[in-house]
Amino acid sequence: MADSTRHVERAVVEGRHRLVLFWLAGGQHVNPRDLTPSRRLAFGGDQPTNVGKAIDSAFRRGAQGAAIALFPLLVLAVSSALGDARDAPGWITWVWCSALCAINLVFLIGGPVLWNALITAGIAIDQLAMSREDNHAVAAWVRGHYASRVVQGILMLLGAGVGMGLLVFIDGASESAFTLGPGEFVTMAWTAGLAVNGLWILWWIAGLIPVLGRRESLRLDWHNPARTPAVVFLNRALWKAGGAISLGMVLLAVAVQGQPSPFTFAGGIPPAWVAAVIVEYLAFVIVACVFVRGGFWAQWKVFRLVRVHIDRGRAPVDAQLISLTDEYPKHNRRSAKVQYYAELDRHFDSLRTVDLKLGWALAWATSIFGAAASVLSSAISITPN
Repeated sequence: MADSTRHVERAVVEGRHRLVLFWLAGGQHVNPRDLTPSRRLAFGGDQPTNVGKAIDSAFRRGAQGAAIALFPLLVLAVSSALGDARDAPGWITWVWCSALCAINLVFLIGGPVLWNALITAGIAIDQLAMSREDNHAVAAWVRGHYASRVVQGILMLLGAGVGMGLLVFIDGASESAFTLGPGEFVTMAWTAGLAVNGLWILWWIAGLIPVLGRRESLRLDWHNPARTPAVVFLNRALWKAGGAISLGMVLLAVAVQGQPSPFTFAGGIPPAWVAAVIVEYLAFVIVACVFVRGGFWAQWKVFRLVRVHIDRGRAPVDAQLISLTDEYPKHNRRSAKVQYYAELDRHFDSLRTVDLKLGWALAWATSIFGAAASVLSSAISITPN
């Protein structure tokens, strides 16, 4: 493919350099030739993967992100070792910090994995042969969501400041029922700062589907729109995003183990924990909103995009079939020509029932959401008292 047509690919690859999350994770360098649809679909010629080399490469790429994600645990361990043994953090604190550090890992390790899937989708979008104006429009929309690193850094610092402010609010309202040390504040600041950048990315990439669907020159594969490579890889990216958010919700549920659940009645919450429960509830609401947009709304948009193109391909077939049935007498409607168009019509009918296994994708996302809800409703029932 000529370089002049790779507008969307170039725009998405730029994100590996311009988004702070990937800079922190050390995942800003990528070879798009390793992410082409033909390689990802194993269409042919790929050499067998050396598992040992793949694991070693993944470890080296993820070491920086893992170190940054787990740094708050080191702070907690050091502060515990240097502090008074009577003020040492209990198991609730260790579980809370460990779960939030695991969320950091999801952002810093999972983020580059998700972006690789989006780069593959960008390469496939360039192969759709849209008009130059529409291709430019999609690339410009992607680039329009890249704020400068300075702006992103300021927003992340604000997020970290808000997180620490909320902990101060919780500490002040606790009536000395518990104390918060440096480890807790660093953990909250670290996770809140990364969440500002990570959740923002997950929020806006879901909007790529309707932007693509509004392009007048967009044409999916007429015989099976759902198997158009661009749709396949966009859908895979959405599955990864939905899975990451779902895992984040489960980790949030683990983080508040041993604390009053944010989903219990207000009368069952000890007064010292009311502020903490309010903060926990707000965190779940924010993540749930991103989950609904990235997991359900975006999948629905893919579903509608595929349906529109199925109906567009079916319309001339239906028109021809109606014309032939009017033309041929009843006793001769089993002619080869009529049967051919009847088979095409049944083919488009069958496409409407599968639609890229979106039913499976939604059921998968729903089951994970249900698992998170069950953890929230049953496991978080122990109070510090």
